[in-house]
Amino acid sequence: MYRLSLRLKLPKDRYSKITWEDMPWLYDGIARMANRARIPMPTIYIEDSPIPTAYSFKNSIVLSAGLFEVLSEDEILAVAAHEIGHIKNGDTVLFPISRYGQYGIGVLSGAVLLFGYSFHVKLISLTTFVAYSLYLHKFLRKREFRADNVAIRIAEVPYALKNALEELKYYETMVNSKDIPLPTIQPQIDRKKDEKLNITILLISTHPTYEERIARIMAIVDMYRIFEFS
Repeated sequence: MYRLSLRLKLPKDRYSKITWEDMPWLYDGIARMANRARIPMPTIYIEDSPIPTAYSFKNSIVLSAGLFEVLSEDEILAVAAHEIGHIKNGDTVLFPISRYGQYGIGVLSGAVLLFGYSFHVKLISLTTFVAYSLYLHKFLRKREFRADNVAIRIAEVPYALKNALEELKYYETMVNSKDIPLPTIQPQIDRKKDEKLNITILLISTHPTYEERIARIMAIVDMYRIFEFS
């Protein structure tokens, strides 16, 4: 399934490949950050979508047109830095494979529950699926933090990622979330402004909350500044 997904081409009516002539500031900024991350220059696509979102696949970065409506140039580059972090960390391979693994285990568990005769086998099958799903969500959340860490190191304005997340948090109630098996920065409408973080959200969410990520970014940037002046 993963190898097949790599062969799929983005529809030309929704995605535009960006060259230096189209957006010099974006192309040069991503080229500099990719060089700092020591990865090949990613292919850049703009998705014709008003929803502010970004994600990566293979060695490519997709930025929606909506991002350019709500973020500054530095903030857009910081979001691209996060996606470069996913590429550098191998998440563009790990994310789809782990998600397809969940689908496969789910189908197998469903078949066992429908056609199995032993209660213990059914119980083991269901427990395996639940355990894998919980571990997967925890794993994906950690990878988001790792991508943020890379972004802070390679972005020309490290605090721009914090500012971008604050802007996306502000706009999250205006968009719908999509569950796609790709590394992504994406607002989620199902989080309420006054909703308290609880254990249920931690277990089922594949992305950390904006508050968690912003707090970590501020702590890391402040730590770097302490070392610079010490």
